[in-house]
Amino acid sequence: KECVVQTDILDPDGKTVASISSTQSVPAGTSVTFDQTTPPVAKPKLWHPDHPFLYTAVSKVLDGGKVADNYTTPFGFRWFKWTADQGFFLNGEHLYFKGADVHQDHAGWGDAVADSGFHRDVKLVKDAGFQFIRGSHYPHAPAFADACDQLGVLFWSENCFWGMGGRSPDGYWNASAYPVNVQDDTAFEQSVKDSLRDMIRINRNHPSIVAWSMCNEVFFSDKSVLPKVRTFLTQLVALTHELDPTRPAGIGGCQRADLDKLGDIAGYNGDGARLFINPGIPNLVTEYSSIRANRPGKYAADWKNLLEGPGDKTQPYFWRYPWRSGDVLWCAFDHGSIAGDEGRDGIVDYFRLPKRGWYWYRNEYNHIPPPEWPA
Repeated sequence: KECVVQTDILDPDGKTVASISSTQSVPAGTSVTFDQTTPPVAKPKLWHPDHPFLYTAVSKVLDGGKVADNYTTPFGFRWFKWTADQGFFLNGEHLYFKGADVHQDHAGWGDAVADSGFHRDVKLVKDAGFQFIRGSHYPHAPAFADACDQLGVLFWSENCFWGMGGRSPDGYWNASAYPVNVQDDTAFEQSVKDSLRDMIRINRNHPSIVAWSMCNEVFFSDKSVLPKVRTFLTQLVALTHELDPTRPAGIGGCQRADLDKLGDIAGYNGDGARLFINPGIPNLVTEYSSIRANRPGKYAADWKNLLEGPGDKTQPYFWRYPWRSGDVLWCAFDHGSIAGDEGRDGIVDYFRLPKRGWYWYRNEYNHIPPPEWPA
């Protein structure tokens, strides 16, 4: 059969700005690749947190002049650069981003969250004045990245190679991030690679995503396997470069065990903000502490380790050094955790009711005064 594939590029207003149509003979039961490289789009509107313009690629397969199949791909035009000495740039302009970590589970839903719940989460983060989300600490649902695209929030998409605690023998919740039994190594590594591959392939067209993260705090592993951790992270970085050469590979929570220079970007948690001053590689603070409290909580922020770095402490935000790309709050929302009080670290509670800390950030970053507190 003669098969026609047509792709139209629509601008944010729905106007067609580029098109291409290809025709090939397709024998039954075979697969054929169609090159659908469109002409350039002149002077595109650029995606940015302040103006998240989205374009759409509409691809159609026509059989005998009738549409047999179609697929719609939202995307955005933007470019970015992470630097070791001047921080982060978006569309050629420097941007020191203010971010928050987000677990995706909700009270009542657990991890089975409706797409509307993800949109509400991203909107709560955006409304408080943040421009960046770190997806802690696993690939989030595709609807989460959709919301980041639509609302204008930069997204650090993280894979599920995750350490926490690491001081108990295997079998406990805070056991080694990497297996301690050698017979588990192959299956474990394949699972992590599969997850990384799927995360990148599913989400690679999202303009909000500016980094793929390999892990979180995997130095919380038994000392005997730390050499394996470093070797494995190097492999994951190489796989990321193969799957998506357009985005860098980050190492999340890399403030121990010489992990920070294994990737393209170092994400320092907690005391890493003061232990790694001007590390000579692109970097950000992927976690600084918030106030652990039940709602309503304190009308305040807690900068902790950020305050202990060098600089003129009479100046506000002196830790936003020229070489640091941004700082990310731990964390935006309370979440389910077997680590006890660890789950109450959000500035919004588990039911998505803001604590007073959320109003503090909204006032500080978006200049919206808080409501009058009830007696």
